Amino acid sequence: MKPMRLLVCFALISACRADKDTTEDSPEATSAVLEVYPPLGGQGQTMEVQIDASRSVFEFGSTNVDFGEGIFVESVDVDDGFGIRAQIVIEADAELGYRTVGIDTTNRDFELGDSFEVISQSFSVTPATARIGETLSVDVLGNNTEWVGGVTWPSFGDGIEVNDFTVLSDTLAVAELSVSTETSPGWRNVVMDNGGGDRVTLYDGFKVDRVALAASFEPTLAEQGDTVEFTIQARDTDFTAGIPSLTFFDRFGENPDIIVDTVTILDAENMYGQMTLSNAAALGSRDVLISTGDEGVYLTDAFEVIGGDWSLEEVAIDLSFYVSRSKDNDTGEISEAVRANCTFYIPLDPPCPSGGGGSGSGSGSLGYPTPYDNNQVFGVTGEGSGGGAEDCPYPTTIGAGDFVWLESDANVVTLEKNIDTASGIISYSAEGLTLDDYVVDNWYDLHTQGEDEGIGEYILEAVQPTVPSDWEWISPDLWGNYVINRAEDMDFSWTPAQTYPDAMFVVTLFSYSNLGPLAEENWFGYLGVYPMDDGSHSFLSSELSQFAPGGAPLSAYSVISGPEFGLPESIYQTNTASSYIFLSQYLVLE
Repeated sequence: MKPMRLLVCFALISACRADKDTTEDSPEATSAVLEVYPPLGGQGQTMEVQIDASRSVFEFGSTNVDFGEGIFVESVDVDDGFGIRAQIVIEADAELGYRTVGIDTTNRDFELGDSFEVISQSFSVTPATARIGETLSVDVLGNNTEWVGGVTWPSFGDGIEVNDFTVLSDTLAVAELSVSTETSPGWRNVVMDNGGGDRVTLYDGFKVDRVALAASFEPTLAEQGDTVEFTIQARDTDFTAGIPSLTFFDRFGENPDIIVDTVTILDAENMYGQMTLSNAAALGSRDVLISTGDEGVYLTDAFEVIGGDWSLEEVAIDLSFYVSRSKDNDTGEISEAVRANCTFYIPLDPPCPSGGGGSGSGSGSLGYPTPYDNNQVFGVTGEGSGGGAEDCPYPTTIGAGDFVWLESDANVVTLEKNIDTASGIISYSAEGLTLDDYVVDNWYDLHTQGEDEGIGEYILEAVQPTVPSDWEWISPDLWGNYVINRAEDMDFSWTPAQTYPDAMFVVTLFSYSNLGPLAEENWFGYLGVYPMDDGSHSFLSSELSQFAPGGAPLSAYSVISGPEFGLPESIYQTNTASSYIFLSQYLVLE
């Protein structure tokens, strides 16, 4: 919301000279209303202050203004009898608080009590102007400010979007702005919000010029999953100044579900290219930001994404049935959740890039333990896991009825339909199950109820397995901050054994390290093993000593995967259903 212009108004009664007529009928004795704008300034700031009068009181060549001690008036320009502009410099140590402003003319003197305030903070922006439709980078320089990254945020008024704001220091920041093609020209107040009610305003600090960067984007419609050729024409731009980049925005902000394949520059004001929309691209209007060098153009509602058709050939299936257990570190009690999930979806096309660091990201050795009884220590350098996930669109999901179910000779497990209101994802799940529902050493058929305009009625036989047997962790009893000496081997056991080869048993210990193979690096990793499932195994002291002292979660699970399957009409016939019994525990390394 645009900050309201603050006006400080005063009824001025002239302090008349002795030789002037001061009767009630004298025009010199008549009250006048004066407006001082802006009503404040910061220590160390150079600025212009405008004083307007409701009647003619100022005189050319003989009007002086005094803001008091610590404020130097460089010049006074009289526009006419109704308005003057004073260029002032507020000294860095000027006394804080309200000031009386004195105005001296040939015929009369005025005093405006508490009409101007000196505050400690101030800031300036460079450049201070932009054209309609332009994107630009603005430097923000503060004085006596204490800006904080992630907390401090600016507002440039209506029609100006702050796409990004980077705090470089307490007094220096950079704002990336986009000026809407639909905004009005004119001056804007710039407000710096430092949180907790700490706000500083730069009055008339930024101007939107009347010159507009007229631009057009063709086509105006693009369908999910399509590869589309586009053209862009923009007046008063220079696409040849650098390599242009296109960024797409939906109503929630930047959205990477559209990939620009190629861009060709024809001249300074014309380009064309090719883009591919994800088959799950968000529907609705898209804004487009074209950035070239330090300049850019922002196109509001450049085109609209419309829905694409789908077919059974494109549908894949995600299916799982599992038992998740967690041992409470304070009480030793085990909580248990049994759940079955199923989703019918269309895999992303183009596929979403995998997360994590690439070449040069500092990745350590990655992978999985090698079967069997072969312990492995591996991890990633840097903070956390060494890389964040890509911001991918939600895949398109398809309904298959009000419910689907897993059926075997032992029992039937019903999964009910769920629709996430935020993402629109359709999934099926069974809640509140117990271990009686999870029948070990069993195979289930997947049945679909069928749905108009969705997945029909199907029976996919023997696709969901369960692990060969339930199992129990025997030793050590990991709760109550159980301590493991890193200088000694850690022996552990479970029962029953010999679920192999139908299922795999896995034990992993997660921790941080600044020792071991990565020496001085900040390292996050884990120690893992596929034991022979003979009921006992050990982590060696040479492996444990590579981790730093402190708390470490340990997980153990038996897991099995079913055969490859798919809907009869689908090209995706390599879906597999997984199942596991998982246990999470906690220990302390010393």
